[in-house]
Amino acid sequence: ELARPQRPERSARPAGGDVVSTFVRDGRLLRLPAQWTRKQQVLRHIAERTFEPGVAYPERVVNERLRAWCEGSDDIDHVALRRYLVDLHELRRSEGVYVRVPGRAA
Repeated sequence: ELARPQRPERSARPAGGDVVSTFVRDGRLLRLPAQWTRKQQVLRHIAERTFEPGVAYPERVVNERLRAWCEGSDDIDHVALRRYLVDLHELRRSEGVYVRVPGRAA
C-alpha cells in the first residue's frame, strides 16, 4: 500500500513574513487585514520600520511618516493608522509627542 503524500502544515509557513507581504508592497500599505492578529503583525511591521524606540517624535513628523505608508490606500488614512499604533502600545502619546515603546517583542 502506498503512503499518501503529507500536506504541509499551516504552521510551517514563515511567521509573519507572508502576512506582511500580502498587505504591504514597496513601503506602502495596501490595506489592513480584517483578522486582528494579522492586523497586529502588519502594524508592528510599520512601527518597526518607521520609528526608532525611545526617540520622541512630534505629531507632525508622525503624521508625515504614516501618510507615506497610506499613499494610494482607500482602506486607511494616517490618522487611523496612528490611532491603531497607539492602541496597540507600539507608540506612546503624551502632550502631542509620540515615542515608540522600547523592547516590544516582534
